[in-house]
Amino acid sequence: MKITMFWLAGSGTSTVWKLLATKLSLTFMSTWNMFREYAAEAWMSLYEFENTVAKHDVNFDKKLDTKTEKYGEENDDFIFESRLAWHFIPDSLKIYLDCDVEERYKRIHQREWWDIDKIINNNSVREKELAERYNQVYPEIVFPPKKEDFDICIDATSISPEEIVEHIIASINKWNFIS
Repeated sequence: MKITMFWLAGSGTSTVWKLLATKLSLTFMSTWNMFREYAAEAWMSLYEFENTVAKHDVNFDKKLDTKTEKYGEENDDFIFESRLAWHFIPDSLKIYLDCDVEERYKRIHQREWWDIDKIINNNSVREKELAERYNQVYPEIVFPPKKEDFDICIDATSISPEEIVEHIIASINKWNFIS
């Protein structure tokens, strides 16, 4: 089973994928992990890398997404957490984790202990820049994506990660996605 999961920062996917991967005995993959590897190879922090290479080199996005697409073609039985894997692994079960923006910022604050105003500003700017960048690199892809592009959409604002996982597994069983 191939599962791709879309999220915006603070939606809860990191917690959800860990639980879901364990329950379904699936491997976890993430463009964020790939991103970290590229940053480490360049001797940069994640944020330095994103603000220099990733933000200004359109070939980087294509390199990352080609690697994502290849992973989807060569592997089975995984969860792939990414902003665009749902598009580049078309034969996956596509999950969209939504969350109220204020709740997302609160979660980021609890995780990183940054000033809440800094979190709001950084994430607002980052999400706007990501949308502009992705829409420039991939004009055929609407970003952020429409919920209609996904098999399962869950509002993670007020339910626990365990409840989200239960909902996903129930949906998978209902639709017989597990082979």
